[in-house]
Order: sequence, then C-alpha cells, then structure tokens
Amino acid sequence: MSAPNLAVNVEPSESEKVVYSNLAPKTSTSSANGQVSLVLSIKNNGTNKVHVNQLKISFIGDPPVSSVSLPLSLDIDPNTSASWNFSTAQNIIIPVPAPLSIKLDLLCDGFSSPVTLTTPLAAHKSPTAVGSYFFPARVSDFRLGEYWGGKSASHSPAGGGNQLFAYDMGVMSWDSATNKWTWLLPGKTGDKNEDFRIWSKPVYAMADGTVVDFRNDIPTNPNPPDDLSPPNPVEGNHFYLQHGDELVLYAHLQTGSLNKNLLTKGAAVKKGDFLGLAGNSGNSSAPHLHIHTIQGTKPWSGPPRPLPFQDIHVIDRTVLSPPNPAGQWVKTDDQGLPSVSSAIWPASTKPTWYPPGWAEVARHGIAEANYQTEFDRIVSSGYRPIWIDGYDVNTKTFFNVVFKPQDGTVWAARHGMTSSDYQNEFNNQTSKGFRLAHIETYLSGGNNIRYASIFIKSAGPAFTAYHGRTAEQHQTSFNDLTQQGWRPVNITAVSIGGVRTYAALYEKRDVGSFVLRSFLTPTEYQTEYNNNNNAGRKLVYLNAYSHMGGPRIIAIWYEKAPSPVIARHGITSIQYQSEYDKQRGNSFLTRAVTGYEESDSHRFAAYWSK
Repeated sequence: MSAPNLAVNVEPSESEKVVYSNLAPKTSTSSANGQVSLVLSIKNNGTNKVHVNQLKISFIGDPPVSSVSLPLSLDIDPNTSASWNFSTAQNIIIPVPAPLSIKLDLLCDGFSSPVTLTTPLAAHKSPTAVGSYFFPARVSDFRLGEYWGGKSASHSPAGGGNQLFAYDMGVMSWDSATNKWTWLLPGKTGDKNEDFRIWSKPVYAMADGTVVDFRNDIPTNPNPPDDLSPPNPVEGNHFYLQHGDELVLYAHLQTGSLNKNLLTKGAAVKKGDFLGLAGNSGNSSAPHLHIHTIQGTKPWSGPPRPLPFQDIHVIDRTVLSPPNPAGQWVKTDDQGLPSVSSAIWPASTKPTWYPPGWAEVARHGIAEANYQTEFDRIVSSGYRPIWIDGYDVNTKTFFNVVFKPQDGTVWAARHGMTSSDYQNEFNNQTSKGFRLAHIETYLSGGNNIRYASIFIKSAGPAFTAYHGRTAEQHQTSFNDLTQQGWRPVNITAVSIGGVRTYAALYEKRDVGSFVLRSFLTPTEYQTEYNNNNNAGRKLVYLNAYSHMGGPRIIAIWYEKAPSPVIARHGITSIQYQSEYDKQRGNSFLTRAVTGYEESDSHRFAAYWSK
C-alpha cells in the first residue's frame, strides 16, 4: 500500500519553517552548531488505525548532515491525533550554518511508502527587540571565582516536549583542594541548601514582559530531599512571564523571596527587574534555577521554543585553567549555551579575576610575595586602590587592601619604598598635580621600614605630610599643625626596638571637634571609642602596629562625620571575614582594615560605614 493519510504538524515551527536552537561554540576556536529537537502532532485522516513505527530525519543542502532514524510505536485511530516528542538522547546537533531544509519520513506498518514532510530549516529568533534574552543573573552577585554553569540539549523533555530547550543551571567554582569544579561552598558537604553557591543568588527578568502566574508560598525542600515524587506545583515558587508570544518559566525560587511589586497577574516587568532568590522548591532535588520557554500564553499548553542569550560569555569548562579566568571565551550572539558543560560569565565583557559591579574589593592577610600579583589582578578587573595597610607577623609581611570601582580618577600607587624612595615619589607626583590620598608605613623583614602610598589627581583641600618622624617629633608636628588649622587624616607608625617612627597626612578642613590617639592598647582603644561615641564623634581612621611585643592602635574621631560606624578589633581572619560579609550584606563599605600581631597570630581591626 502507498502512504497512509496522515497530517503531520512539527514544532518548533515559525513562518512555515522548522526552527532550531543556535548554540554558541564551546570555545572561540570551535565551530558553532545547532540543536534540533522536535515535537510531532500526527492526525490520522484515514478510515483505519495506523501504527507508526519509525521516524527518519534527513537534511537537504550543505553542509551535509547524516540522516537519523528513530524508532516509534504510535497507534493512531481514525480521525484522532497522537503526539510524540524527542527524548533527551534523541536531540540532534547540527553544524551552523545549517542545511536549508529538513525532511521527515514517517514509516508505518503495512504501507510501502512513508508519509513525507519537507520544510525549510532556520535558526530561532526570540520575540524580543533584539531577538534573544538577557541572562537571568549578574556577575556583580558572584563571589570570587564563581561562574554560572549549564549546557544545552541536556534537559528531560517533560510536559510533552515543553522542556526540550530548558536549562537547569547552578553556580560553580574551582576547588583547588580536590582539583574539581564544585557547586558547593568551601568545606560544605551539600546536605544543606545553604551549602550550594547558587542558594540565595538573585534572579532577574530576561526581557520586558508581564506576569502571567506565580507562587510564593511553596515550602523549601530539605537537601537531600525526603521524597522525590513530583510535588504540586512542580515549578515550586516561580514566575511565568509573558515575553511577546513566548511564555518563560523561572522556577524553584525561595519561599517568600518573590518581588512583592510583581505579585499581581498582569503586572508589568522590565528587563533586569529582580524576581526572587534561587532556591530549592517544587520538583527539585537540590538548589538550582530552571528556565524554559514555550510559545503561547498558558503554562504547559504550548510547544517548546529555544532560549538564546545575548551579551554573555561561555566556554567549555574543561579547557579553563582555574583560578585564572583567561581562556577561549565566546561572546554569545543570539545563541543558546554550548552542548557541553560550560562556564557562564553573564556579562558583555570578558571574565576578570574579580567580577565587575562590586561596590568594593577588600582583601586581607595577603603575603608580601603575592601582593603585587593580587594588586594587578584587582586593578585589571576595573578597580582602583583607596586603602593599603601593611603589617608583620613573626617578621613576615602581609597586606590588607580596599579598592573601589574605577571612576575616571587618575591615580598612582606604590609599595615597598624606602624613605628616600617615598620622598622622591611624593615630589614626583605632587609636581604633576597629584595629591596624597593615603600613606602607610610598615616593616619588611622584621626591621626594614617601608612605605606605601596612593596619590590621586583630584581637587581637594590643601594638604601637608611628613614621614620618618620620631614619636616626639610627630607630637610636636601635630601640635604645631593643628594650631594652624590642619586636621589629621592619616597617621601611621612602626616600632623597632621600642622606637616609634611616624608618617602622617593632614588636610585643612572643617571636621568639628576631633581626637587623635596614636599609642592605645586594645583595651584603651575600646574605652576611647566609647567615650568619643558618647561625645558625638565618629571613628574616621584606624591603624595598628606592634610595639614591644604588644599591639598598639592609632585612631582618629571627628565630630563632623557622615554616617554611623560599625567597628571591630582583636578578631581573627575567620572572624574578620564573617564580619565583613555581614556588613557588606548590610550595604556598609570598608573604610579601614588593619592587621597586627598578637600571640604570634594575625589579628585585625576594621570599621565600616555607609
């Protein structure tokens, strides 16, 4: 018998063309390719039942692509329809540019000829103004060394093929202890949701649109889950957003984290709007973000659509050499993720050691031998130094630094300078119109006095500075200068054999009443802090050094200071990092971090303000 009377509808199709997902190459030296994934709706217009046993897929035109035969087993009664979709293993990866057409042959029991459908083949374009989507995350939300991770052609086709182009994505980093990529934070086992790097990462709208549906009250799953049976709804806490004629699901968000301004059906959404926090709700066995797109306006009722991105960088993660971010990264051009496990840097600029968009970069306890390398990494990532602190523990030198985003200010920074080096640097920079913004003195090798400085080309009040002064000379200079209207901005000291050496920066400015103390024990510092706080003066400078085997603290308080201050001292590296994370989470910025030796160990003092 000839071919049966079957009508075949193929998705995804647009303008009478079958469309594929245009995938980014896995590296900048690799070729682009595409993902063909199909959903078929087959209607039997004949009078007898038809059994479809095979689908043969072939491509017409250059470049040549091998045909694929897939077994089917569909019984279709007269005047009824049956649906069939690819499984994950059946997704076809084709070269791009792709062949011009795709040909489908349906083979049926008892029929000598197949049902044939030939249609043009084209890359999918999203219904956004630019033809693709922005990534639903930002690099500014990364911790150091983090990337998003994901791949194309890997998701199960659940929902009748709805999710053939879906992504399940997490946040990963390189674990130098195991030499493996990991989704977990250092030292964590994955038995808690909070162990995952993606947990609480903000998720953002990928395009302008409107809210179609949402849930915000689904409990968080334990990890590992108690029960893997699909919950209702499987999306967990989620948004369905209508972007043109495409409906996008953002799924498995944290309970109660959804943007309260968007919890109304029909609410307008702008590209980049905060949606919620990544979590582990619904049909989810661990924290991750699920996104997929269908054509239509009702969840689960439309055919799948590819989900291409713009302005992100991707790479096959196996070719990276972490922690170095350099590599053969690919900037997507209306393309989906590569079909291999990939690192994703969601920015139009290439990956850097430190993510752009941070309010600051603050590092502590950097060994002297590593300092210049770390300094260069931070600067190359788009930041400039505003604070340098040197200290020594057991005659070994370490640095604490704070950087802010580059803002066009011209600057110059040096460290490791002798007294004469620093004087030459001061003369050179001031002769070119720079002003001293920060001065630090510290010990290198246990008994060598060294200086670090930051100069900026910027308008500001008159300034004066000195260095290499004894404690008595410093006190005399302080008395003389303050009587002339100068106010201390930056005082730093070192002590060798009980003899202190000071460097200082003063400016002519109105600070109201002020207090400088430069020889405080930690206990005296706490008392002085409390007294000044009660008197309405706020901490504006903090520095520490070792003297005769014990720590000494220098501090300055002003009456006219802009904002409340949070200060800590005598804390370990771990305690400092915890406090830093807490204060940055409260949008406080690091104004000073200083290190010193106590009981042969590192100790830190710092303060933060808004």
